Amino acid sequence: MRLFSDPFKTVDRLFDEISDSINEGVNRLLDKEIKIGVTGFSRGGKTAFITSLVNTILNFGNEGIADKLPRFTEYEKSGIYYGGIAPNHDLSVPAFPYHEYYDSLVKSEPVWPVATDNISEIRLEIRFRENRFLMPGEHRNLYLDIWDYPGEWLIDLVLLEQSYEDFSSMMLNQVKKLSKIVKGTDDLLSLGSKLDPLKTPDPRLLKDSVSLYVKWLSECKALGMSLIVPSRQVLPGNLAGAPIIEFMPWLWDIPSDYPKDSLYAVMKKRFESYRKDIVEDFYETMFSKLDRQVILIDCFSALKGGKEAFENVNDTFETLLKNFSYGENNLLRRIFSPKIDKVIFAATKADQVTYDEEKHLLSLLRSMVTSASHEIRGQSTNCQYMVLSSIAATKCLEVNYQGKNTQVLSTGRYEDKYFYPGSIPSQWSEQSMDDFQKHFILRELPPPLINPGDIIPNINMDVMLSYLLKDKL
Repeated sequence: MRLFSDPFKTVDRLFDEISDSINEGVNRLLDKEIKIGVTGFSRGGKTAFITSLVNTILNFGNEGIADKLPRFTEYEKSGIYYGGIAPNHDLSVPAFPYHEYYDSLVKSEPVWPVATDNISEIRLEIRFRENRFLMPGEHRNLYLDIWDYPGEWLIDLVLLEQSYEDFSSMMLNQVKKLSKIVKGTDDLLSLGSKLDPLKTPDPRLLKDSVSLYVKWLSECKALGMSLIVPSRQVLPGNLAGAPIIEFMPWLWDIPSDYPKDSLYAVMKKRFESYRKDIVEDFYETMFSKLDRQVILIDCFSALKGGKEAFENVNDTFETLLKNFSYGENNLLRRIFSPKIDKVIFAATKADQVTYDEEKHLLSLLRSMVTSASHEIRGQSTNCQYMVLSSIAATKCLEVNYQGKNTQVLSTGRYEDKYFYPGSIPSQWSEQSMDDFQKHFILRELPPPLINPGDIIPNINMDVMLSYLLKDKL
């Protein structure tokens, strides 16, 4: 048996890790690397966004691409001539399957990219000619590191600073608030008569109780609610069946004292393990070194879900954003303590509305995240709002209807006539919410028809690129 590892191999491995850290620090110092966080709730469109962003950058250098990016003026000013996929930093993390997603979109019967069920990474390289005063004409490289992950996992960040008692109180408030619209709430609350917090837990009763809570969470998710915690109970990934996710909030009187092997103690211990080993690790891996953040919001799901879902999304975002580090990213801070210096809130699925309704969608987005974005602006971060369709499934046309020019949408398919989806509210009110649910046509759109090699159609991706990259080119 070997008791000690080879000291020379250990030193070599340590040297390699230090070298990697130094190289990363130099890249950040010279503005050669940007870590972009793409965040958003489930079904917010993260995978579609990354697929479209990668596709656009891979077309850099191709003839006619500048015409497709009219508001990304830095493309020509900076002399960009190449965009490609570079080797990932972390070889232990699966690569984002861009080619698989693109191929699914250019088939004769296209398919939307599948929802993410685990973490993946993609690193992009942009080559351009330096326009700065001291290095005119110098060839430069800019690297973008982008990570993808299930939207459900984002919500767990609300647990970072919470105790088990805080978590229980937060979820009890949610249960009470949603009791009239979420099925199974009465069954969940009635569990209190069966569970004794001071006794050693019955494994079968504990498992059945957690299953009932998970079923309640799934009902909330189906209704468009956002505060789904712990998220790995709904989308466990490689944690399926692991004891670390078999706990639930204590929704009844919290005991002041309890034995170490009691049901309450087991629940609390599993929660604390989950927060430390799963949530904190996820935060350190995904968010602690971000430079820029894109926050994707599906306003339509919130509108469709009604008042409770709309307010739930807003409240959850406000709580979540307290866990990110915002502020100006000067040279020293970029190496030792990175802060997010740009944040963009994007209302996704803009292909569901006509051009003249985009201003209402933008206003609605602002009203949803006003309190959260106010906190960001107070920390000197460049904050912007926009509407976006990463993969546009419709085109906006103008037709003559009853003697007036009217904007309508078309999927471009022969058998599918154009349609008018309706208008959306620019601000939240119960009346406007009711009107939306009664009159707006929210269709399940098929993917656009794309020929192999074509750029993915989108709405406002050039604006997104300009916002993310213009000061680095």
